[in-house]
Amino acid sequence: MYDQHEPSKEFVENLEWEIAGEVRRRNRSARIPRWMPKSGRKAAFALAGVVLVSMSLGGAGVAAAYQLQSNQHRDDVLAGLEQRELMAQKELLLARQVLDATQKKIPLGAANQMNVLENSLNVAQAEARVKSIESQIEEVRITGREPSNDISAPLVSGRDFVRERLQIDTAAPKAALDLEQMRVRDLERSVSIGAASLTDADEARIRVAEIEAALELFRRKLDIRKFFLTRKFNAAEAELRVLEAEAEQREKALSPKIDFARKLSQDTAAQARVGAASTMDQAEAAMRLEELEMERAKANLDLARVRHQLDLRRKGR
Repeated sequence: MYDQHEPSKEFVENLEWEIAGEVRRRNRSARIPRWMPKSGRKAAFALAGVVLVSMSLGGAGVAAAYQLQSNQHRDDVLAGLEQRELMAQKELLLARQVLDATQKKIPLGAANQMNVLENSLNVAQAEARVKSIESQIEEVRITGREPSNDISAPLVSGRDFVRERLQIDTAAPKAALDLEQMRVRDLERSVSIGAASLTDADEARIRVAEIEAALELFRRKLDIRKFFLTRKFNAAEAELRVLEAEAEQREKALSPKIDFARKLSQDTAAQARVGAASTMDQAEAAMRLEELEMERAKANLDLARVRHQLDLRRKGR
């Protein structure tokens, strides 16, 4: 029989997750203000104090004391989220009205399918914001604290809010991919008849590659979340796997940009030699290439560091 004066397994697991999560959250910006103390040391002492009290007084007593302390905080968080939800609902209503008006213009020849896709993207983005905020509100009502998007966050009353919001967040990139793929096809047709430049088509292809990399990152995060919940990854490894996936995504998205910037820099330099471009244009193109290469170098460095940590974990160090 469960002793009400002993902390439950779920209670202890959540406290352990909060302590580990504080280290991760110090280097991340949350979607809404954190309830944790700003000082990392104070946060650690605060959480350690909760653990000690829970061991001496029992889970039931701590839960009651914590409830009194957190009620006001929960109400403040909910008020902020509900205000954001109201604004998001208004934005969604407006986006839907614009889309409806655009669709009605098509038979009149006053709009085209590209216009419809652009407005559909605005609707998808607005819908995702509303659904994400609704999910956050539901989580706060259950937990009494800010919603967490950490990949290693525990389930909340059996519900996986992290996975829900990851799935919600994929809607807008999917709509953006449809739009940019159509833009590429239109530009390729225009290039074939001399009505658009190869540069325009190349830039559109880069946007497609960037969106595809973002969608792949969402898929990988969903897989990592599943592996964490099935205990194939512990919390530390799951967080490292996310950092690895993010660094790989940045490198993948930067590669076509760098190729394009290099070609543009070479073309601008050639034009400058014959007086068709200024030395300033040449310098700006070269600087843009250097900036992108620096970004990729940083992504590769981040990736190497994360993989080093993963390798140390595999070796048990």
